[in-house]
Amino acid sequence: MTDQKSESATQVRDSLIRAARICFIASDYDKVSIRQIAEVAGVNMAMIRYYFGNKLGLFEAMVAEFILPVLQRKKTMQKNGEPFSPADLMADFYQRTIATPDFPRFLFRLMSTEHSNEAKEVILKLFSPLTELTPMPESLLDKCSDIDPLLVKMSMMSLMIFPFVIPKAMAELHGFELDGDFYQRLAKHNIKLLEHGLFGEQD
Repeated sequence: MTDQKSESATQVRDSLIRAARICFIASDYDKVSIRQIAEVAGVNMAMIRYYFGNKLGLFEAMVAEFILPVLQRKKTMQKNGEPFSPADLMADFYQRTIATPDFPRFLFRLMSTEHSNEAKEVILKLFSPLTELTPMPESLLDKCSDIDPLLVKMSMMSLMIFPFVIPKAMAELHGFELDGDFYQRLAKHNIKLLEHGLFGEQD
């Protein structure tokens, strides 16, 4: 009986996070209500207060579900003594984003608005650890003294984020079909570009 209750609780929580993602992506944060999220999830809105406290708590859980696996993998690799490369970061980001390709566009829209300040604070808090990830391995920094690490970080952000925020009309104009297959092929291409085109061949 306990296992069934635990499974049911997990299902309710997951349903609320999925519903929150749908609602927040479709509208502005300030315009989304907990009643609306509960209706999409098909549960009583009291469940939002029970599991997350309030709308902001649910929003934070939704964003954390997107970004934390990337950071957790980095911690695991560091614990095991494995190097964490820019290619790993890009691969992890694409893997998470392909499943919800509208999520980066939502973040871009949110961070560009003058409103929703409490939601923007959550984004900054959760994404801050990403800024601490080394944009280039130290060994490559030593060999590529003419490359500015800060510019490398901007290049990486462009490669990772722009494909998901490009206006659909512009994508169609250039013949891009923004589907899962395209993003998977692009991820492999960008990783190859990052490792060989940006860094150059290393001995």
